[in-house]
Amino acid sequence: MFLHRSFLFASALVGTLALHAQFTDDFGDGDFTNNPTWEGDASVFIVNGDGQLQLNNSVAGTSQLRSANTMASLNDMEWRMRVKLGFAPSSSNFARVYLVSDQADLNGPLNGYFLQFGEAGSADAIELFEQTGTDLGSVCRGTDAEIAGAFDVGVQVKRSAAGVWQLWVDPTGGTNYALQATGSGTAHGSSSTIGVLCTYTVSNADSFFFDDLYAGPAIVDLSPPAILDVTAISATSVDVRYTEALAPGAIGSYDILPFIGVASALLDGVDPSIVHLSPTTALTNGSTYTLLSDGAQDAAGNTAGLVNTEFTYFVPLSAEPREVVINELMADPTPPVGLPEVEFVELHNTTTTKTFDLADWTFSDGGTPVALPSYLLGPGEYVVLLANTNLGAYGSLPNKLGLSSLPALNNDGDALALRDNTDALIDAVTYSLDWYRDAVKDDGGWTLEQIDPTAPCAGPGNWRASNAAAGGTPGAQNSVYAIVPDVIAPVITGVTVSNATSVGVTFNETMDQGSVQNATYTLSPAIAVSSVLASTTSAQLQLVAELVVGTVYTLSISGATDCAGNAIGSNSIVFARPEPVEPGDVVINEVLYDPVVGGSDMVELYNRSNKTLSLAGWQLANESEGEIDDIIPINSALLLLPGTYALITEDVAGTLALYPQSAADRVVGSDMPSYNNDEGVVVLLALDGTSLDRFAYSDDLHFTLVNNPEGYTLERVDPDRPSDDNTNWQTASDVAGKATPGFRNSQYAETPAASGELNIDPAIFSPDNDGFQDVLTLAYRFEQPGFVGTMSIFDIVGREVRRLLDNQLLGTEGAVSWNGITDEGDKARMGPYIVLMEVYDLNGNVEKYKRTVTLAHRLER
Repeated sequence: MFLHRSFLFASALVGTLALHAQFTDDFGDGDFTNNPTWEGDASVFIVNGDGQLQLNNSVAGTSQLRSANTMASLNDMEWRMRVKLGFAPSSSNFARVYLVSDQADLNGPLNGYFLQFGEAGSADAIELFEQTGTDLGSVCRGTDAEIAGAFDVGVQVKRSAAGVWQLWVDPTGGTNYALQATGSGTAHGSSSTIGVLCTYTVSNADSFFFDDLYAGPAIVDLSPPAILDVTAISATSVDVRYTEALAPGAIGSYDILPFIGVASALLDGVDPSIVHLSPTTALTNGSTYTLLSDGAQDAAGNTAGLVNTEFTYFVPLSAEPREVVINELMADPTPPVGLPEVEFVELHNTTTTKTFDLADWTFSDGGTPVALPSYLLGPGEYVVLLANTNLGAYGSLPNKLGLSSLPALNNDGDALALRDNTDALIDAVTYSLDWYRDAVKDDGGWTLEQIDPTAPCAGPGNWRASNAAAGGTPGAQNSVYAIVPDVIAPVITGVTVSNATSVGVTFNETMDQGSVQNATYTLSPAIAVSSVLASTTSAQLQLVAELVVGTVYTLSISGATDCAGNAIGSNSIVFARPEPVEPGDVVINEVLYDPVVGGSDMVELYNRSNKTLSLAGWQLANESEGEIDDIIPINSALLLLPGTYALITEDVAGTLALYPQSAADRVVGSDMPSYNNDEGVVVLLALDGTSLDRFAYSDDLHFTLVNNPEGYTLERVDPDRPSDDNTNWQTASDVAGKATPGFRNSQYAETPAASGELNIDPAIFSPDNDGFQDVLTLAYRFEQPGFVGTMSIFDIVGREVRRLLDNQLLGTEGAVSWNGITDEGDKARMGPYIVLMEVYDLNGNVEKYKRTVTLAHRLER
């Protein structure tokens, strides 16, 4: 059922209505058999769910429905209807609506008038015909080609007492009719039947629709025209659309407030329900105005009074990257602190002059993007994205936008992307738990907030947990908001070598991609760069010749800037083509297995070979009951030049915060096996599963006087000594900050070259864990293998305080260390000590070696 505008009948028509019955049917009762009664091919017609009379056949044919409608005279009569065909009409598929007929059978000879919808060719128009018997004559014809395709039209037909017919049409299916044609037809002056006749092929047997039929005395319009809508077409053109056609010369007066005015007002030449206004002053995009209109008249002379109508001038603008930003997100709302327990994402317009329509923008977390509905986001404004099902939780929040579904935000991290309606990337955020910078708040209930939303190079350092008492600031300025200009130059953080002619370089912050693409890259020794593939964080260089194994190159870069325009600072880095790794090339050099609360395990590797190695393909693992398990690939291709380090940890930001002394460029973020906090085994594997090193750790290896090893690393004393030599491991120095991530260990002590069979270094040592001469190293060397030895430490009166070797088979050379702790676990007293080493072989040869050392303590004041 299509409801048209309500009209009133003139009181002068009361007498006429008594003589001429009024026929009307909008099929709102869902039935065409009563009130009024329709007859004919009733079995192939239905009233559909939209309250429309619909042909519903399954074969080709010609079908009709008709209803009795007695009109003793056609003078000053009117007919209205809505007709819809779901196809392009033709000579085989067309409809007729009989306004007047003196016969019940509409498909036979009759006297009357009908409207035809459809004809041969492509100029189909609505046409009014006069029929006498079987002879047809055109009375008037509407606009050519108006119904050449599928259509839905509203039609009004009027006949005067003089026999002049008028055809009025609304091409939108409504009642805002415009006059299309007039003609004369006086052959027939009465009627007994009204009806519809459909001719169709099988493909269109269910695509004829009729509604809102009226036949009776002309309806007198007593309602003034009303404004349907006001549309700003451009900054200098505004259209006012009325509910009906206006009378030419009486279109009213207009003004636009504030301070705009109207220079001219013109009635549309095709659709007289539209008035075109030309503002005196150009409109401002994104602004809302008030239109004052007064005195508009319709064709019946009804005049509208003064009306105020608000409208907004908005032209969608294209957003540049980060003009709209992902500004705040609630990834883990449980347990709630003060906000509703639902996830949300806040967007912020960072511009001062632009308004954006978010229609058909998308938001995603790596899965299927979710489309945003239309929403005007003005300069500096915020909007909170919520799932439709969660809108009620933020019922009082005005600036919220419901989505069919909000992608689930992972508690521990996710990659989010905001794209405009052309799929251009506007902003992206890849967050992790590190970004909270708060071990309590990252457990839930607090949002992540951006510090400086205008920062062009936003990254992890530009985010932190909210400081708001409620746990976040949805729809408002962030609690951590601050303008932080970027004046720091970017630096090169690493080089990877994919193959002999492909080199990758990474930077420490978001770069200007164009500058990275066009930068100058120089290698020394010289190899030319043939092509560059740049991103915002890296560049892949293709070389014209192969890198030579064993040659160390220096890569220098000039012309690259970060996205804030800062030119690259430290612009050179050394690298080499990596060689295959073999057992013994790399060792486990430092281990943190018992981190502080909120910290992360760490494993440091050291390249003790003279080769350049790559972490690509290496794996860390656990060992349980002699079996390798929990194998985790190291997610990095960092190069290890001879004598360099790499620290592996899951939480880079947290590690750098807890251990600020770390060599940041040697810290690698990667998933890791889970290591026990008291004892376990760290295993390093090559890509093919070959064991490169293995270290069995335990609390017993820590310096005895460290009461709680939490947060302390175990450091390898000498990378050239075996990993299973327990005396080769020592607690990291307090002075060094409990760890030395990415650089030489605080307890490093090179094993002295044996000048005889036993050598000591240093002669005076101070085991106070300050990182200076904390460990005594005792190196031995024999010219022949096969010796078994015992090594003990005695105090000045000859008491044994520590046994370092106990009848152990020795190699031709080796070393052990003493950290000043006795066999009872006590700290040895200050003073001189005797080192006695006794060795023998199977031939009965016995040798004794004696050395004197001094154990010193720091004097307390």
